Amino acid sequence: MMLVSVYESVVLRPRGRLPQVCGLVVSVVCVLMAGVCVSDNTILNQAKVVLYGLGVGVVLYAACLLVEEATSHFTQRYNSSVSGMLRACVCWRVQAAVAVLTLVCVFSGDALSGDERGRVLLLAACYLLLKISGLLAPSAVEISEICESHRMNVAHGLAWSFYLGYLKLVLPSLDARVEQYNKQLGHAAEGALTGPWASRLHILLPLNASVSAHLEDDDPRVQFRESLPTVEMDRAGVRNRVYKNSVYSVVDANGQVYNCILESATPLMTMYQMSQESTAAFGLSERRQQVLLFYRTLQSILDSSLECRNRYRLILLDDAHAGEDHFLSTEILRHLQQQDREEFPMEPPAKDARRPTEEIGSQVANGTAPLPGGPMSTISLMISGDSSKTLTPDMPHSLRAEPEENSITLFCENSSTE
Repeated sequence: MMLVSVYESVVLRPRGRLPQVCGLVVSVVCVLMAGVCVSDNTILNQAKVVLYGLGVGVVLYAACLLVEEATSHFTQRYNSSVSGMLRACVCWRVQAAVAVLTLVCVFSGDALSGDERGRVLLLAACYLLLKISGLLAPSAVEISEICESHRMNVAHGLAWSFYLGYLKLVLPSLDARVEQYNKQLGHAAEGALTGPWASRLHILLPLNASVSAHLEDDDPRVQFRESLPTVEMDRAGVRNRVYKNSVYSVVDANGQVYNCILESATPLMTMYQMSQESTAAFGLSERRQQVLLFYRTLQSILDSSLECRNRYRLILLDDAHAGEDHFLSTEILRHLQQQDREEFPMEPPAKDARRPTEEIGSQVANGTAPLPGGPMSTISLMISGDSSKTLTPDMPHSLRAEPEENSITLFCENSSTE
């Protein structure tokens, strides 16, 4: 299910490679400017010294990390595994680059002079001091990128927990439980679930993570009606654990009642409570970011789930409009009506339309085509620019297709009556 377009400017997008591209361009420009100032031989030697210095600095910093990990965390964090500790402390890309540079210099016979070795050590010391002082610490953007790319955010864990511990258990049986609910209640009853949204769970996700226990407290036009038949299973040592979903009635401004399965995303309660605890270090801005990441992650998980496909609808609620009258019911009705517009019933083709278009065209040209519908009838033959793609009435047609400009419409008047 696609993201709602109105929230495309709100939902967080994955970060791209633009910083790397910009850094590459700036580096090339700086190298070109340096080449103008100094001779070619000098700039190559200086570049070699700088690369050596930075490489040695990274190696020294990794050695400092190894001292801490080996003395205090070798057993607890790495289970006495030397290789695991080395992988955690040493960046293999940097080590590989330093090794390649060393081999190139050794085999080329271009050894470092005494002054160059001194500059290498000086650069390494400067890098190490900048690193341990925190001046080269990653920015908030870099930390966010690392957490998102490695799925380390609070939102990622909560989204997967919500899916594996709840949605994957209740959504596959939703169709059968709705049918049982309608059968017990009566398909023509006032509270029956009908419409294209009848077998879909509508999940509310407020951006402020404030989830009410009773939705009618937020909007009196949303009223609890009844619970669907429950799902019971043995789960994590609990016998006959019960999972249930609630049916709500939503009333529009004209008094028309819409029944749907509705609830709020319970993991948002965890985020809200974390933001209230000082020890969690989870502020309001972080909470909003995590809610948006939760929405994006959950959408991605459900889109890839065959068991849950077409059985859910995520409704993101912008808290900027939360104070408006009947905001909740308006948003829910907008999603319900959108699902109603997405349904396009297909009508079966007429029996006379099953003949090839070439035969119908020849009969029309000869004036022998039996045209139903009274004295004036119309046959429309859509002839596309590609004659090899002739459409027959047996082929499926897109309901959104529009006639092309090179269409030919034949109007035939049937003066004879049968």
